[in-house]
Amino acid sequence: MKKIWFVIIPTLFLVGCATAPVLSPMQIRSITTKHIEASYDNIYRACIAVMQDQGYIIKNTDMNTGLIVAQVDREASKSSQFWQAFWAGAIYNKGTLVEVSCMVNKINDTSSDVRISIQETRYNQFGGKVNIKQLYDEELYKNLFNEILTEVKRREAIQGISLEKK
Repeated sequence: MKKIWFVIIPTLFLVGCATAPVLSPMQIRSITTKHIEASYDNIYRACIAVMQDQGYIIKNTDMNTGLIVAQVDREASKSSQFWQAFWAGAIYNKGTLVEVSCMVNKINDTSSDVRISIQETRYNQFGGKVNIKQLYDEELYKNLFNEILTEVKRREAIQGISLEKK
């Protein structure tokens, strides 16, 4: 029985230490960037609308440069904070601040590139940063770009309807 524990315990430690694969700059760019066929103005406003729909607070925008900065603070549940304080004597994960920057780069009158960067910062009860990381989850970005594209198409449909009425 003791021999089994000598195999199981080190295995558990090694499994717990697994890290995410390291991505090249081009892999990161392919995940975080999408080319969209529409007017710059429409794409820019669609990006803002989608971030607001996702619950982000828009902190800064500059239509001339194409920059949009937004964030959302997701506090850990009260029960989670209670159990952290109960067992560890402190709250090591009080919440997560998610910051998104979106850059809309006009290619021509009918298309733009949209590049999104998402950073997640976990903080403790004292406001100290516990863990800061860039997110490169392909599914997350794919869903976000799909929502932006849907909003672009919705805005185009509304603009088409209003042009027909004139």
